[in-house]
Amino acid sequence: MKGSGATLSILFLFGAVPSAKVTTIIEAFVLPSFTSTAQTASTLKSRTGKSCPFHSCTHFPIVSDTNVFNSHNAASGPTRELLSRQSFLLYAKKENDDDDHIGKDKRRTEQKAVSVPIAQRIVMIWKVLSTRVLNFLPTLRVAIASFTVGAVFALTVVFVPVYNSVDKMSEPVTLFETILTDLDQGYVDDVDTRKLFETGVSAMLKSLDPYTEFEGKQEASDLNESVTGKYGGIGLVISGTNIPPKPSMSSSIKSITSDKVNNNKILPNEAMNDNMRLLDDDTIALDDDDDDDGDLLEGFGMSSQALSQKRRDEQKAYEKAVERGIRVVNAFEGYAFDYGMRPGDKILAVDGWRIEPGTPVEDVRNRLRGEPGSNVEITFLRDGVEGENKVTIPRTVVQIADVKLATMIGDAKDGIGYIQLSGFSSDAGREVRNAIFALQQVAENASNGKQSLQGLILDLRGNPGGLLTSAVDVSSLLVPKGSEIVSAKGRGFPGITYKSRVDPILDPNTKLAVLVNESTASAAEIVSGAVQDLDVGVIVGSGRTFGKGLVQNVESLPFDTALKFTVAKYYTPSGRCIQSTNYSNGGSADGKYKASKVAEKDKATFYTKNGREVKDGGGVSVDYKVEAPKASALEVTLLRSGIISDFAAEWCKTHELTNNFAVDEKLYRDFQQFVMKQVKDGDLKLDSIYRGPINELKMSLERSGYTASAKELQQLQSNIMQEMSKDFEKYKNDIKEDVATGILARYLPESMLIDRSIQTDKQVLGALQILRNQNQFNKLLARNEMTTQEGSSNHVIASSDRIV
Repeated sequence: MKGSGATLSILFLFGAVPSAKVTTIIEAFVLPSFTSTAQTASTLKSRTGKSCPFHSCTHFPIVSDTNVFNSHNAASGPTRELLSRQSFLLYAKKENDDDDHIGKDKRRTEQKAVSVPIAQRIVMIWKVLSTRVLNFLPTLRVAIASFTVGAVFALTVVFVPVYNSVDKMSEPVTLFETILTDLDQGYVDDVDTRKLFETGVSAMLKSLDPYTEFEGKQEASDLNESVTGKYGGIGLVISGTNIPPKPSMSSSIKSITSDKVNNNKILPNEAMNDNMRLLDDDTIALDDDDDDDGDLLEGFGMSSQALSQKRRDEQKAYEKAVERGIRVVNAFEGYAFDYGMRPGDKILAVDGWRIEPGTPVEDVRNRLRGEPGSNVEITFLRDGVEGENKVTIPRTVVQIADVKLATMIGDAKDGIGYIQLSGFSSDAGREVRNAIFALQQVAENASNGKQSLQGLILDLRGNPGGLLTSAVDVSSLLVPKGSEIVSAKGRGFPGITYKSRVDPILDPNTKLAVLVNESTASAAEIVSGAVQDLDVGVIVGSGRTFGKGLVQNVESLPFDTALKFTVAKYYTPSGRCIQSTNYSNGGSADGKYKASKVAEKDKATFYTKNGREVKDGGGVSVDYKVEAPKASALEVTLLRSGIISDFAAEWCKTHELTNNFAVDEKLYRDFQQFVMKQVKDGDLKLDSIYRGPINELKMSLERSGYTASAKELQQLQSNIMQEMSKDFEKYKNDIKEDVATGILARYLPESMLIDRSIQTDKQVLGALQILRNQNQFNKLLARNEMTTQEGSSNHVIASSDRIV
């Protein structure tokens, strides 16, 4: 009976015994184990209300199976009645408690009558239990086996890939952490593990493509500003130095920052350099570094005299930059410009904090910024104005306008408008919508309500792109409702298609021309591609657009950092991807990505809505070609060096601006003399764009012992200087315009400067000519053919859609 408790539990779980009888069964199993007559008698009396008749017994009698059966049949009437009620007979029937004449035999008989039902019940329960267990055992075995197999399979399917993935990732992560720890604890000098980490991560990401980048705290903030177009400040762009002088200072004098983002986070310099290098025309990619004299091999192979001269030049350039201090590069309309700040102003103090020579420009920017609603006092110097000036400007949430200019061009009665869109931040769609509405109103007023806008030039030249959704918003203003604008898909990026869900606000009868160049990229190419594929406008420019058909996602990371990485490619309505450069993972010797141009044989042909042929793999090609004037080497040098701004500052000290201002011959000669004096003093090198390659060649010749050839290079440099000096006359008109813009920038807002420049812009004038010629416009878009082949375009679009 020791296992009776466990047996009862099993019976109850398998449903062998109803729950109502559990107490009764317990009595049957427990009471026989009592060895104390007093305990037994007490229990029976509590159950029956009668005393135990055999209180003098010490044990219950043991009976065999046969006796149980026979005793059951011979049980008395009261006993049968108790059995019929399925109760255990723990009851000793007594006819008369006071009868002292009951014999010993009769008491034994009653004792057997009590014991027989208990034993019988035990046997019956055992039989039922055995039968049920035996009957259920095969089913239980199958169920357990099935469950085990299913569980093993499920766990294998779920956890094996996860384990492999974790194992695949854990090894490099552990190694990276171990290396950082070892360097932090054991390197010979103190190390900045944060910088080491960022360097390692940046090198890793550079093996993929130029757009995948780790953004530290400041970079993440700058990136957020570039895509939202908003930041807290006063609307100033400032420039200055960033680090103190050291033996090589060429990098310290080029740092430009602001109280807004000034560097291009959307289209990195490396991507632009790759694109320039892979261009298939006669474009020459000039050295971007004016002062690059072989910094990669500082001093290696140079004579001591040349090295000393190089360092003197760098020191002099640095001292000049420190003397210039922190200067205003641009002041935004509606913000700092309206409070009196102008380009060229030298900032001396911010809220009483004086700026010392060599103060990093980042420190000044941080002090200019602050909580919107607070004020900042700026102390500054202005050329031509004596003494220090002070102005108090309220800080606010600055909205950087994407639409730089919206105006009518030519005669307002012609009804042709112009919009310059410089980016695609979150409000680009709203700004373009408002600009179109304003131009439509001006056209109606100019014609006394007879006509609305007849033509529109959308200038996307130099637009690096921005938000994909903003590109969709702008396109929806131009294309028919329900038109596909762009689709995107990637390995881990769910395929998505964007369509126009609203009617365009630009009347279908309004002729549209989109101006592009080689710097028109990303979101700007989405708009250009949609306009071209849907044949709603003409693409005008000198060649093709940049060719960036990649979509980046910005993933927030801990500690206010972010990861910008490529997740998909996008496709225009015809189904083409305009990505012009292929990137191979770690294809170069230094582990950096390898860039290659999409081969001509790999370019597929697609068709626009009207059946015109277009190709993928090379940006958006223009429909109407108008060559842009190419800047001469002299003009590029003058613009990069800042010499024009320096001359404007000197001019403002002795002149006042008049309404009929123009750069005449006398003013132009004064500018030439100013430039040549800077060259003579060593403050300007006209051949700076060639100096880097020439110096590298000179060092190679000197290391090889070819001194005669090295001397010939010096003669070459002299010849270059003479040729470039002649460009002052050859490119007089272009340089005059640059000088005029430099002077006017100190007085006029940016929108007026743009308005002035487009009046003589050859590509703008070419687009204007197309919009004025309805027949030529229709011919470029194959609209004449569509009048006789209506409906064929739908079939073409449907076939190309399947490629997407």
